[in-house]
Amino acid sequence: MIISNPHQIDVTYSLGVTPVEPMIPRKYTVFPGQHTSVPSIQIGIEFAYDHMQKERNEYLASFVFDKGFYSLTVYYYIGAHTSTDGTITRYLHFLEQLPVILSSIYYADASFFEKHPLLMHCPIFIIADSPDLPFSTKKSIGSLYQYK
Repeated sequence: MIISNPHQIDVTYSLGVTPVEPMIPRKYTVFPGQHTSVPSIQIGIEFAYDHMQKERNEYLASFVFDKGFYSLTVYYYIGAHTSTDGTITRYLHFLEQLPVILSSIYYADASFFEKHPLLMHCPIFIIADSPDLPFSTKKSIGSLYQYK
């Protein structure tokens, strides 16, 4: 998935979610654009597992409240590949697209962030899931306001 403009995005709200509520749980499923570089985001109480592709190219993100603090966690499935080069390519693509994905989440849910500005400053954690241990990572990458 290559996203050229995070301002162009199709947004769908699942049942029970509005442009400003609920704060927690709030989960984002970012889907690659089918025939264009315009992705779509489904915002819901749960991830949109029923709409995911076999390749698992979707980015998943959710706000979490734990031990008195809010954070945004972004998940991406790197998967198992027949070669290390394939795994490296997918991991590098994930890291390359991550700033645009975060910016897309911000613009897709701008009304929500206007009502809950505190969430713009919470830490972001990324989790890359891969059976190849060097590519199965969890790290902090700043706050959402840095990706506006």
